[in-house]
Amino acid sequence: MDVTQAQIESLKAHLKEMSAADLSILDALTESLKQEETVSLATTPGSKNDLLWSQMAVLGWMKLDKPLAEHAASKVYIVNREAREPLEALLIDLKRDELPKLFNQLRREIPPMIAPPVIAAGGAPADVALMLAGIVEATMRRWIKPGLHKEFLQAVFDRARDLGQGPKS
Repeated sequence: MDVTQAQIESLKAHLKEMSAADLSILDALTESLKQEETVSLATTPGSKNDLLWSQMAVLGWMKLDKPLAEHAASKVYIVNREAREPLEALLIDLKRDELPKLFNQLRREIPPMIAPPVIAAGGAPADVALMLAGIVEATMRRWIKPGLHKEFLQAVFDRARDLGQGPKS
């Protein structure tokens, strides 16, 4: 079934209301689907998980099964391996929604850790730039795959140029 952007946004809205424990179930589910052909999940009718998983069932990512014999008031969902990729993509998309908040937080917290100490040590703007370049280089070497270094540096250059031009009218 083709999934619309509106359906993805609806799922993300539900996911944003979920607890860390509920989200950990989905993270573990995607890992389990790497090993297993199907995975069964049980929940309580009317729970946040039930509401979310029923939406996923509509998309064909899960299907409702019969309740647990020991707990008649349960809902069991069967998840097939084919659901792993769309679930992973959804969880990554949800995490990416936090990037603007993270960007703003880092913009507030990091500059005071760099510029004032460099200036206090008699450093010039070029010295601050050298410190920032060193941080970029260390980040690249530690966290970016070598094959992506050139692309990473180009992206840093492009973003720095964009920021230096100020807001666009």
